Amino acid sequence: MNRRDQELLDRQMRRFQPPPRRDGLTLVVLVFAFLAGMTAGGMFSFGSHSTVQLPSDDGKTALAFLLNGAQKATR
Repeated sequence: MNRRDQELLDRQMRRFQPPPRRDGLTLVVLVFAFLAGMTAGGMFSFGSHSTVQLPSDDGKTALAFLLNGAQKATR
């Protein structure tokens, strides 16, 4: 293969090369998506007010669950 053939091959293969990567733009888009997801998740989690069920003070429920299994737990 001489120099002319090499130049011709280079010109033909140039169209098959992928375009240069834009790592900076990809990183900015990922950071923006992360922050938008955190903001939306924060809005949804703080927007819902669910009541918290308090455990019993005597511990009988926990002992019944451990000793008798999940189906036979009594309150």
